[in-house]
Amino acid sequence: MAIPYYRRNLYVLWFAVFLVSASWTQVIPFLPLFLAELGVEENLDFWSGLAVSAHFVTGMIMQPIWGKIGDRYGRKPMLVRAGLSLSLIYFLTSLSTQPWHVVVARLANGALTGFIPMSISLIGTNTPPPFSARYVASVQTASAIGTIVGPVLGGTLAAVFGVRGSLRVSSALVFISALLAILFVQERRKPAASAPTTLAADFRTALRMPVMLVALFSSLVGQMASMSTQTVLVLKVESMVGPESSALWSGVILSLPGVAFAMSATRWVAQLERRSVYAVLAGAFVGTGVGYVLAGLTGSIWVFVLLFFAASVFASAFRPLAAAMITTGVEADFRGRAFGMQTSAATLGGFLGPLFAGFVADHFGRSAVFVAMGFILLASPLLVRRPALALGGVGAAAGRTETAGEGAAGVTGGPEAGKIAAGTTGGRLEAGRGGGGVAGGESEAVAGKE
Repeated sequence: MAIPYYRRNLYVLWFAVFLVSASWTQVIPFLPLFLAELGVEENLDFWSGLAVSAHFVTGMIMQPIWGKIGDRYGRKPMLVRAGLSLSLIYFLTSLSTQPWHVVVARLANGALTGFIPMSISLIGTNTPPPFSARYVASVQTASAIGTIVGPVLGGTLAAVFGVRGSLRVSSALVFISALLAILFVQERRKPAASAPTTLAADFRTALRMPVMLVALFSSLVGQMASMSTQTVLVLKVESMVGPESSALWSGVILSLPGVAFAMSATRWVAQLERRSVYAVLAGAFVGTGVGYVLAGLTGSIWVFVLLFFAASVFASAFRPLAAAMITTGVEADFRGRAFGMQTSAATLGGFLGPLFAGFVADHFGRSAVFVAMGFILLASPLLVRRPALALGGVGAAAGRTETAGEGAAGVTGGPEAGKIAAGTTGGRLEAGRGGGGVAGGESEAVAGKE
């Protein structure tokens, strides 16, 4: 029996996202070394910070725009565009001879990025509703695994071939990802024609949707928490173990969030089968907050490792839960824009986190960053309570495990069958707008197949 196309999409994009994520994390940690190779001696920290932050500035602006274009012309063209663009940018970065060349390349990187968000959007819109949230979480797990492998691969390549060689390998990996998408990924459920809207109108629409308020808030706060604590983590570890052992301990501890995400992302989505969105999200906020507060107060490295890992397990909920809410709670023809906005919210959190950490650390010490961020997380369930309670749960469709009959899943209903309504009915997100639920049919049928 032929493999359903949506499952083939998952396998191909899982591997492609892994390669793209690994290529990203094998480049970023070594940018300061590359800038030093270019002759930057004075203000190396300034140029390094500028090169890293440049990506976030342009990415925050452009992600909703690419999402909007994807909703009009298709997600596959957008992820192929992003892959080819990033491959070219990595190669051009390897040719840099001045530090400003690197900064310009990073600005272009942020402006043209979007492979992973568009892959998630394509999976979410071209997978039957009973499996879409789980498939999306699986792709996010691939991204997390890439972040674990990337620094190790980057360090090895930089040692053998130099940073320029590592950049060229990254270029090749992203090009392979784009090529895999071109050859093997199918987007059978393409966006339906809709009236043109402005970005301002799209944001107003999103902010009127409880599901988007919750997804954007959790993405922003979750990424802010991650980046704020990582900003001071190495120096806090050094204060506990001394400078001789800090590099080894820091390397191990910095890998823990990726390990925690790979272990728990799909399990967090599965929780939505049995519990409401608010209950699951509140548990994640409280668990992460308590872990950070206690980690900030301890002076034992072993206790810190255990608490930081536990907090990372809870923090692993934010990205997959936000993606699951968008996948099952937003109209398919708005979903690309929704994922673009979610990425922008996370990017804003990544931008604010280091600023918050710098301010708190300067005034109250590095341990206070963990404590302060922990209390923000503990207060977050109160801030998100009203819109989250309006959602109830995403239903069994978000957490259902595949069965042997998955290949026979089809969709009944009219032309709009399979769309997910943005509103709620009886506290549950509606699936199968127009009366279309998942029923028996052709082996490769999917929601809204044309």
